[in-house]
Amino acid sequence: MKKYLNVNNWQLTWKFFIIFFVLIIMPLFAFGLIISNKANEAAQNQVVDNTKKNLEKASESLATVFQDIEDISSYMIYSEDFRGYFNAGNAPGDRGLLNTLEERISGYAVFHLNESAYIHSIALESERDNTFQIGQVIQENQQNESDYMLEAIELDGRPLWGGSYTITDYWNHESHVLSLFRVINDLNNLTRKLGMVTIRLDSTKLYELVSLENPDLDQIVVLDKNYRVVLHEDPSVIGTSYKYEIPLGDLNEVGDFTYEQQGESYHAVVQPLENTDLTVVATVDNESIRQGLSGLRTMIQLMIVVLAALGIAAMIGFYHFNIKRIIELTDQTEKLEKGDFSAKVSESSYDEIGILASRFNRMVDQVNLLINTKYKMQIQNRDAELKLLQSQINPHFLYNTLDMIRWTARLGNPEETEKLIELLSKMFRLSLNRGSDWIHLKDELEYCSIYLTLQQHRLGPLLKTAVYCEAGIEKAVILKQIIQPLIENSIQYSKGTSLEPKRLYLRCYKEQDILTIDVMDNGKGFDLDIDETMQKGTALANIKARLNLTYGSNASLSIQNHHSGGAWVRITMPYENEITSFINKRQVTNDGM
Repeated sequence: MKKYLNVNNWQLTWKFFIIFFVLIIMPLFAFGLIISNKANEAAQNQVVDNTKKNLEKASESLATVFQDIEDISSYMIYSEDFRGYFNAGNAPGDRGLLNTLEERISGYAVFHLNESAYIHSIALESERDNTFQIGQVIQENQQNESDYMLEAIELDGRPLWGGSYTITDYWNHESHVLSLFRVINDLNNLTRKLGMVTIRLDSTKLYELVSLENPDLDQIVVLDKNYRVVLHEDPSVIGTSYKYEIPLGDLNEVGDFTYEQQGESYHAVVQPLENTDLTVVATVDNESIRQGLSGLRTMIQLMIVVLAALGIAAMIGFYHFNIKRIIELTDQTEKLEKGDFSAKVSESSYDEIGILASRFNRMVDQVNLLINTKYKMQIQNRDAELKLLQSQINPHFLYNTLDMIRWTARLGNPEETEKLIELLSKMFRLSLNRGSDWIHLKDELEYCSIYLTLQQHRLGPLLKTAVYCEAGIEKAVILKQIIQPLIENSIQYSKGTSLEPKRLYLRCYKEQDILTIDVMDNGKGFDLDIDETMQKGTALANIKARLNLTYGSNASLSIQNHHSGGAWVRITMPYENEITSFINKRQVTNDGM
């Protein structure tokens, strides 16, 4: 998992697509979404602002109507006709005066009724039980009006706008009205109550008036302080509680909110009506806002699609003209790494990638030329030199061995001579090894064991040997005949007596990936300088030269004097347990030299 989380381990194709997607496609859609949301938000804010402005106009229209009605009631305080009516008695002798006053008052009231179609009726009631209704006549004892009259009495002459309620006329027709209730006091004695005036407004006609003057508003609702509907386009809703929650602390606050009705979303703006307990609520259908934004939203979506298409086209083009060529170059490089020197990259342009491909092709051609001429010739020369060094060892050993067999034969021991000749024959078969320069460690140790047997026969008790090989490294691949010359040197240059025989110790072991071979004896050691000994010793020089030709700096031959006396020769080389694998590695190493 960590391998895939590390960006450095990603393939170039994945890096390209992820970077393109993260830095281009995702920001493009994100910016488009942000722009669309911002445009939608700006449009909604604009609609809300327009609604607030239109609502202010509607509120002003209602305020004007209410002010006109209040002015009518104020006129009654100062009018002699109205004051005379309120002060007139109720005796039969006062009937003529009442008729005259009612006629005058009726003319004033009818003028306003004709001028303002939304005025339903006007009712006057004096403290002397005189009542006078102008306009539509309603049945007496309207309980809804009695409650508002009691509230108006407590206001001591200030106007009271009651909520919407239903009244019934003499023909039993019901109407929704919004009424002004006001106590008329004596102008000369404000604490003296003369009567009560009720001016009723037709809710339906008043709503039509406000709607016609503000056509941009989808719906207008007027609420009283108890959240009951006073004005609404649907008369059946008037007088009921407003069914949508207004998330405002006080209806006297200006604000806006949203609600849903029959699956449609609406935005509402609240505007309190001055000098009253009423609040105007205007609503706007959010669908109309979305329809207004449909053109802008379509343009933004089209822009995103076009930009995304151009981005994808750019991505495909960049991949085809750049990434694909780099991948091809990588594949051909891997092909070359595996030893296929027919690798070739197409040169389709002269940009930096094209120049890199051209130089790669020239490099492959140059490598082929060097392999076919200089390197093959160099390998052949090194193999010839290696065989020459190996041939220098065999005659020396053969001379010593034949000399030993000659003396054995002269002693008249034919069976022993036959055995020695058989051992020598087996030794030569091992040394031939089918013409290969490589041998397994166990075969080389067997070769040395035969050699020691032959030497043991010649020296007898004057030679003591010990051979140690770490378990599991018998299949190690080494150069043929690099141990036997060291054993021969130790036997030759170490002096043995009956009291102190020649002692030889051979040790083979592995440390990590390095094979170590130690040959130690109990002789006098090296008298000369170490470097000088390496140069003068034929066997040591040959072995060192063979190691250098085969392994280069990865192998070494070192000599030193043992602390307890005697010589100590050490060979180190890379550990390999497969001859075929080792030869292939050696060929690759030679090709790269």
